[in-house]
Amino acid sequence: MLATRERAVEYLYEIPEDKLPGVIDYLRFMCAPQNPVEVTTKEEFIRRIEEGLDDIQQGRVLPLDEAMQEIKQALAQYGV
Repeated sequence: MLATRERAVEYLYEIPEDKLPGVIDYLRFMCAPQNPVEVTTKEEFIRRIEEGLDDIQQGRVLPLDEAMQEIKQALAQYGV
């Protein structure tokens, strides 16, 4: 892994100065924690809906006030 990291650093020295801000933005994006509820594909969206429907059918549900409290706590971790 160190060899890969060293190679990445070498590329940084080859990037033209005017492109570095974009590279920094991209690196910052890559290092940011991903929101665990983010859905990035249609297939993932459908899978999550199906999982939710299965949870309902199996009785794995919470009263609304408890569910909202859990959602608020999870969002607070991301500064939302």
